[in-house]
Amino acid sequence: MSNNDDIPASERTPLLGNDGAPPDDGQGVQPRETGSKKWYSGRILSIILSILLLLFIILFIVSVAIRPSSGDGDQSPTQPPPSDGDDAKICTAAGCVLASATLLRSISPRYKDLDPCEDFRTYACEGFDAAHEIRSDQNSVGSLQIMSEEGQLILKRILESSEPQQASLFWTASSPDKEIFSKMQDGYQACLNETLLRSVGSQPLLDLLSEIGKLYPVREPSDKASLTNAVQYLIGLGVRSPISIGVGADDKDPDSNVVSLSPPYSFGLPSKQYYSRDEIVSAYKETISAVLEGLLREARVEDNAMAVFRTPEAPDLLNKKIVDGLVDFESKMADAAPDPEDLSDITKVYNPKTLDEADSYNPAISVKSIVKHFASDHTPSKIIVASPKYLKKLANILDTQSRDVVQAYLVWKVVQSYGSVVESDSVEPLRRFNNKLQGKEPDVKPERWRTCVGVVDSDLPWILSRFFVESAFSKEAKDLGDQIIHDIKDEFIVKLNHSEWMTKNVRQLAIDKVNLIRQKIGYPTKSPNVTDAKELQKFYKDVPVAADTFFANRLASSKTEVRREWAQLGKPVDKDEWDMSASTVNAYYNPPGNEIVFPAGIMQAPVFYDPSIPKYLSYGAFGAVAGHELSHAFDSSGRNYDQNGNYTDWWDKSTIESFKKKTDCFVEQYSNYTIPTKDGPLHVNGKLTLGENIADAGGLTAAYQSWRRRDNEKADLQLPGLQHFTNEQVFFLAYGLTWCGKTREETAVRLVYTDPHSPNQYRIKGTTSNSREFREAFNCPVKEPTCELW
Repeated sequence: MSNNDDIPASERTPLLGNDGAPPDDGQGVQPRETGSKKWYSGRILSIILSILLLLFIILFIVSVAIRPSSGDGDQSPTQPPPSDGDDAKICTAAGCVLASATLLRSISPRYKDLDPCEDFRTYACEGFDAAHEIRSDQNSVGSLQIMSEEGQLILKRILESSEPQQASLFWTASSPDKEIFSKMQDGYQACLNETLLRSVGSQPLLDLLSEIGKLYPVREPSDKASLTNAVQYLIGLGVRSPISIGVGADDKDPDSNVVSLSPPYSFGLPSKQYYSRDEIVSAYKETISAVLEGLLREARVEDNAMAVFRTPEAPDLLNKKIVDGLVDFESKMADAAPDPEDLSDITKVYNPKTLDEADSYNPAISVKSIVKHFASDHTPSKIIVASPKYLKKLANILDTQSRDVVQAYLVWKVVQSYGSVVESDSVEPLRRFNNKLQGKEPDVKPERWRTCVGVVDSDLPWILSRFFVESAFSKEAKDLGDQIIHDIKDEFIVKLNHSEWMTKNVRQLAIDKVNLIRQKIGYPTKSPNVTDAKELQKFYKDVPVAADTFFANRLASSKTEVRREWAQLGKPVDKDEWDMSASTVNAYYNPPGNEIVFPAGIMQAPVFYDPSIPKYLSYGAFGAVAGHELSHAFDSSGRNYDQNGNYTDWWDKSTIESFKKKTDCFVEQYSNYTIPTKDGPLHVNGKLTLGENIADAGGLTAAYQSWRRRDNEKADLQLPGLQHFTNEQVFFLAYGLTWCGKTREETAVRLVYTDPHSPNQYRIKGTTSNSREFREAFNCPVKEPTCELW
């Protein structure tokens, strides 16, 4: 699949940022079970585990009962009186035991001594911290990452299994079935064959670089040897260049596709701040030098693209001045680019221009020529330019650069994008540098199968989704998901009706918008329909895959995705498309589509539970996720889109002023939060994270009220071992568990600079401090939220 890093935030608002995770729990391809059996039975191991866990719960209850009191016997003001222990009110089913054990393992073992009103993150997650360490190949570990890795195991079993022997819901053993199954497994095997990859070495990468030397030679350039041609080549490979250009829904005409032009998401280092850190810049230059020196040794002497790096007097030695110039070039472009909070602001990035106007900003890179190349016979009437100011600055920067530095930059972008696809000692320094940037040991590698599962999920996502869904998703899960989302919508309408800071007219339009939000759950049934093997066969017919051509497989996938995207220009927006595969542990709101999307991957425990399990768990975790995505329709970005997904001024001045006053509170609150670093505390960017913080707060309150209405109809049972807590409190424990986790310092720093989501600890601590219902559930002395919008 194409890289979504450069998609403007207004186009897609995911639950997780750059360090988010995918899939879930289950086995290989088997006939699908129905009902709660599908979730927690069918395996002897599961039954044994349940018995052991039940014994654990009993021991826990006994230990609590005989534990001497730490005080004078008075109940803590933040804790409710213990339950009367009526067994008829306790759920003892295997699923409840498992869910209870997960929560008990996560919460602090000293929870009776802690004040949840002061630090709910420690209260809900200290046990999780003690039970989990960040693996050497991980940036972080958290509940959602664990869900993702469980999903990876399902995908691994699918990819390593033989063809299903029995017909099932999806599998019919037809010719299309067999073809797509074989293509999927060939892609996986091609990635696993490291022996073959090492024998091939860096040659496929060098072949790509050689083409750059022809398109943009340093010496004796022809009239056709323009930077435009070279940038166009990179775009066709799915590689970042000084500009990012693509096709998507027009924010002011969401039924039509339009070309958008923006700065790239990054220029080489993760963000502009990194270019001012001398030790990182020095290590980056050393990495580039080491990689290019290795490639020089493996390249043909006459290779034009590599010749620029050779020292004239000693062709085998690297010209270090070129590397210095390359990094300086990147630094200048990064400095010229808007800050991420500005790039996520639709009011700043929606600048419609004609192709001639866009072309005039930067004569060195002809946008008009690039659009003509990719759009075939269609000539768009406009192009959305995210930052005309950046394009003008880029033109001045390019005027000061020599051709050899620009060519070196183009070469390096391809190496950064495709270096991980080859097995060669020459590119190892890049992997080691990337590891250090993330806080990992330089030489650590993930297990190869994990890498290869990710490759297949990226290159053939809908084929893999077909088999994942059958293995790990049920109709009952989809039905409960639908119910929760409908409940959240109903509750949001209640909240809108009570939002007196909105004028009556705006309030009614907002209610109309909620009613028109489209929800997609589980997996796509159109564009493509993952349940239809013939449709998937057709969808991937232009993606050749073989078990012995890993580099070619990846290249073909990238090129096909670029062509598929540009083919949409001049056509109506396909509103049946999904941006995430079914196994992805994430969710998103799409403002122009006015839609919320929940892949099957996130609808797994401990975010989503079997319908027979007490619903405060699913509402506390998945309900908050659903509410989060729906709240994006009215956050600092989503509020600019009306009920039909049009970017327009549908809020009046009074409502906008009230909104800003309320949301300024969130900006100040989160800007005061910090993460510890070796250089001192680093503040969270309250402006960058505003939309996500609003969504977290709105999602949690909507989920809680939705669950309370259901609970009033039919009260949930208690979980074993958790009788010390009310069901209301367990709702919030389930929410907290979703965001429990630990992150390496270097990764946490990068996320503060680049991610519109707050650090996970503040998605717990900040969000619950903004929840009136949380403060009431834990009997906090102050019931008033720190900040409140809904």
